[in-house]
Amino acid sequence: MSKLEDKVVAKVKDWCDSNGVLYIKFTPFGSRGWPDTVVVFPGGFHLWIELKQKGKSPRKLQLYRMGQLATMGALAVWFDNEDACIDYMKDCLESAVETLRGDAMPEQPVPAPKPEDKKPRLILPFGSKEK
Repeated sequence: MSKLEDKVVAKVKDWCDSNGVLYIKFTPFGSRGWPDTVVVFPGGFHLWIELKQKGKSPRKLQLYRMGQLATMGALAVWFDNEDACIDYMKDCLESAVETLRGDAMPEQPVPAPKPEDKKPRLILPFGSKEK
């Protein structure tokens, strides 16, 4: 991980720590390509995040792994901008809190972003087509 990418990770981790969201640096031994971050929100909702330097994108193996997670029903996204990542996590946290209070029971904690949003890059399950 580069120093620039370290800064992105540090900002995301700081936000999680200050908002009651569990931040896990995921480094599986002997298996490559998995998203480097898992965050767990109140109520158990978890989000797999691949953080990249600005302008960089995941490698093919990373996209494949995120597709595997999506196929299993997990939400896997990637960002090359820490502010966009934090904005997305704020929406997830708000939705998690609403769900715990009983205010809402969404099918998906945060609506999947549209391609033109340029915020998170949602990885869809294999064979799925984005609407």
